[in-house]
Amino acid sequence: MADWDDPELLEMMKDVLNLDIGKYPELLETRHRKHWEWAIGMLAMKKAGKMDNNCNFLGIGSGSEAPVFYLTNHAKYVFSTDLYTITSRRWKEANTDMLTNPERFAPSQFNRKRLGVQIMSGTNIHFDDNTFDAVFSYSSIEHFGGKDAAAKSMKEIERVLKPGGVASIATEIFVCPESRELYRERKIHCQFPLRLFRRYSIFSEMFTHEELEQYLLASTNMKPLWPIDYSVEKSDLERAVNYPNSKTDKVHIFLNLKGILWGSIHIALVK
Repeated sequence: MADWDDPELLEMMKDVLNLDIGKYPELLETRHRKHWEWAIGMLAMKKAGKMDNNCNFLGIGSGSEAPVFYLTNHAKYVFSTDLYTITSRRWKEANTDMLTNPERFAPSQFNRKRLGVQIMSGTNIHFDDNTFDAVFSYSSIEHFGGKDAAAKSMKEIERVLKPGGVASIATEIFVCPESRELYRERKIHCQFPLRLFRRYSIFSEMFTHEELEQYLLASTNMKPLWPIDYSVEKSDLERAVNYPNSKTDKVHIFLNLKGILWGSIHIALVK
């Protein structure tokens, strides 16, 4: 919750979402983790010196999200990639229309001449080595087909980044001790306990701290730009919203399903 009181982060959030001054109170009232992911990711890129209109960006699983359009005003070129042929309620952010009519999804004015949209898997990036100055992916890498697929995607991201290039990655992470017991059982039995896995396969997509270290950080030679901070505020956890009936909740930072809590984490890595 306190991050919404950080002037620098809040200003970036306003810019990415293209909010007019009358919407500022609403932004504070509806604190949503997705907005946090976008803002902290863009702020990381800015601090890393990548928003100077001379850098090429690649979005992995970026759908039609606000950062895609925001970056066209701060980059040389932005390639947005996703499985745009898949249309369902769950993946509404990757609507096929984005391929031919990105204007339909833009929250603000953007530079159409600097945007390319392509169908592409995050585990098989169709670009040459050392092509991009920066790569971004927000709450997508956990959906690529398991932890090994996430590690493969990280290797692909490292490959297409130029030396000195930055990867800005947000994903979902467990924030409760109960999750570690679940993962111990999964390691022993090769799956979650049936009582949970049969009904809540969503758990298989999230990372524990140890898994994030293993599959996202240790899978490449990229190094964190800043130390990884796993700490959470107890008061924030107490406000976790119940999943999946969470759309009407105003504060949407941590989620709770059957006592298992998770939220978002952002990491910035340099090649």
